Amino acid sequence: MSESSPPIRSVHTTMLAIRLGTDLYAIPLEAVEEVLPALPVEAVPLCPAFVRGVVYVRGRLIPVVDAAERLGLKQHKRPDEPPIVCIRVDGRLAGVEVDEAIDLMDLASEHVLAADDLGLREGLLSGLVEKDGRTIRILDPAKLVAREVWSACA
Repeated sequence: MSESSPPIRSVHTTMLAIRLGTDLYAIPLEAVEEVLPALPVEAVPLCPAFVRGVVYVRGRLIPVVDAAERLGLKQHKRPDEPPIVCIRVDGRLAGVEVDEAIDLMDLASEHVLAADDLGLREGLLSGLVEKDGRTIRILDPAKLVAREVWSACA
């Protein structure tokens, strides 16, 4: 008797590849506004640990999430000057600190193992994909910067 593999779903989208430690992640391009160089982050009291604070960008204060902290990467060492990926979720802008914003990648011909298929219904990932022999974790922007980010820093 053979075990069946979880279903694989095809994805047709472009993503921004990012790095956290030695692992590769991706953010759907439709959520990405821009990638900024490191900026001074102003701490805000009483925010969750994964919220680094706020930055001032083009006349607006936006919350900044430490992606590694948000994902619970315990052994992660944040670089001295991490870039900030600005993403828009539900019409609101937030920044996500990453180790490196690598490049755009097309996953049109790739197959994604969906988060539901992995039992990750409540997680921050929407799926996994293999590309060029590496596993890429696809982040769910809405969960990464959930409403609690804005309400905690209000």
